[in-house]
Amino acid sequence: MKNIIILSMLIILTACTSKEVRMTDPNLEMKGFELYYKEEPFTGTVIQQIPLTDSELRIKYKNGIPTAQDFDQLPTPE
Repeated sequence: MKNIIILSMLIILTACTSKEVRMTDPNLEMKGFELYYKEEPFTGTVIQQIPLTDSELRIKYKNGIPTAQDFDQLPTPE
């Protein structure tokens, strides 16, 4: 019984992790209107640094299709 509980917890933790990838990652590739990562439709967040600012753009994808977009302000270095 203890092994089943541990296995269940590992599956839940693995399923809940979200992949974050920088836009400059060479494994990212657009095929038509879908984004692929290592030849598989990408699910996770792509992060793009906005040049000359302290901001970044985060685009969430599910199965290669964008689902949401966030504009995040990065902390200002002191």
